[in-house]
Amino acid sequence: MKRFLEKTSLLALSSMLVSTFAVTPALPQMIKHFAQLGISATQVENLITITSFAIMISLLLNGLVVRWLSERAIIVTGLLLMAIGGSMPLIFSQFSLVFLARILLGLGIGLINARAINIISHFFTGKERLQMMGLRGSAEVLGSASLTGLVGLLIGFGWQAAFAVYLFALLILLLFLLFVPKEGLEHQDSQSLDPNQARPKLNKKLWKLGLSLAFLAFFVINVNTFLIIRIPQIIIDKGIGTAQEASYILSLMQLMGILAGTLFSQLFSRLQSWLLVLAYTFFGFSILGIALADKLWLLGLTAMISGFFYSIILTLVFNQASDRIPSSLLNTVMTIVLMGCNIGGATAALVPTYLETISPIMGAFGPYAFMCALISLWLMIKQVRGSQNAT
Repeated sequence: MKRFLEKTSLLALSSMLVSTFAVTPALPQMIKHFAQLGISATQVENLITITSFAIMISLLLNGLVVRWLSERAIIVTGLLLMAIGGSMPLIFSQFSLVFLARILLGLGIGLINARAINIISHFFTGKERLQMMGLRGSAEVLGSASLTGLVGLLIGFGWQAAFAVYLFALLILLLFLLFVPKEGLEHQDSQSLDPNQARPKLNKKLWKLGLSLAFLAFFVINVNTFLIIRIPQIIIDKGIGTAQEASYILSLMQLMGILAGTLFSQLFSRLQSWLLVLAYTFFGFSILGIALADKLWLLGLTAMISGFFYSIILTLVFNQASDRIPSSLLNTVMTIVLMGCNIGGATAALVPTYLETISPIMGAFGPYAFMCALISLWLMIKQVRGSQNAT
């Protein structure tokens, strides 16, 4: 039971990492409220997106934070910032204070972001770590879906009530303090160098690995966000379904991450490094399937396939970082990878606009699928060369 509670507490750290957009169902009410104060809809929408920029700032400052605070203190601080900043609009409705609250929320998420992944590699090894990495991805998806669903219930009491979902961070903090042993984190801190000694730096090989993993994460998140934005439009434009049916498909697409997380350990045990090649290949086919689907069930099926392999790819990226990077440099490399993740989401509306100018027939779907094929080929060549070198 103790081990189960420890695992649950560690997985809970990931459940709020993608909570930035959880309160979007409250946007219509927020826009209406702030319009009376002369604040535009665009400015109100910026209250949601500003959190992503705060996350990036927090990630960049991680290198300085670890010099002053222990891992345990950083996690506690991050959860407190998430709870306080996230829930501030419950009390304060002034635009400037809500803006500040969203920044505090982002700073807190940024502090937790890398550690929620790194901590798995410090507490678990071998097959158990693979299982936990898969379950971590599931916890992230389940947390996002649950918080968004809860917001849907809370907005019945007004837009400010929606922000109560961020108080869930206090429950996570309680679980962390009660059930995550200090010894594991103290051991992690002890691996750091003495402050008077030179801090370890990334060599050329590790920089290359970190940047390649960041690119893989950037690309798959950029495409997945693009698909989420475009699928409802495709369904309406083709006349194959309604907006409500589109929301069902998006929900199923997101929930496929839970299935992917559950099966990740088994798939990786069987396919090893080839899993990433196959995942990118099928992800590319699913992009074409979504673009060409002329029936709702077919579009739903291909969307679910894309959601499954999207989660597999991201889990593989984080697992490779944990597996191949020395623990003393893991936070640094994970920051690079997470920057790639955040840039991928932030540019999901910009990159497709450019791609549509060079592919007027298929739009961004064609170039995205073609890039998946190139990435799969690149990964396949790396895998073959690696196998030859091993022999």
